[in-house]
Amino acid sequence: MRLGVESARAVRGVLGSSRDLLIDVHSLMTLDEGLALVAELEPLKLYWLEEVTPAEPPDVLASIRRAASMTTAGGEGIYGLEAFYRYAAADAVDVLMPDVKWCGGMLELRKVAAMAEAMGLRVSPHGPASPVGNAAVSHLCAALPNIDINEFAFGEAPWRADLIDPPEAFDAGHLTVSDRPGFGVRLNDALVRRLAK
Repeated sequence: MRLGVESARAVRGVLGSSRDLLIDVHSLMTLDEGLALVAELEPLKLYWLEEVTPAEPPDVLASIRRAASMTTAGGEGIYGLEAFYRYAAADAVDVLMPDVKWCGGMLELRKVAAMAEAMGLRVSPHGPASPVGNAAVSHLCAALPNIDINEFAFGEAPWRADLIDPPEAFDAGHLTVSDRPGFGVRLNDALVRRLAK
């Protein structure tokens, strides 16, 4: 935890106070460790603190959420509307993070977002997956009123830009939603076959 806190302080020092800093703990802590972490990170004015402990039992995350002045987020490994309801009803986090490839698909993510909206919660799809996943989720994000941000990975592999046509488009940090049919992209089958070998 000490190394993580020191790293977060260093990043905040580079970013300054005008840029958002988000920290993902990857569900690695216990309740006591999470409470200690929240106290350590308070001065950094985080945009959010994500996945401090595992999703189960949700009352552990709820205790951390109540102790934190920053927004908390999580739920990337939860499957299905019913499980998300139990998680949200326990006040586990401020922002739900359904993952389209894990939560049950696009329709289930849409249902989770509608439920969250009715409960006064925001949704931020978890999406470090692929350009195809990003294309799918970007369409959902454009249609949902309670979207916070769309978390996605970018540029982690040298062939990533060639995986879809047209390649992912960004403007000032925003992923552009295609107006083409379907997800608006075509998969580069030849590249997929080559990479599968």
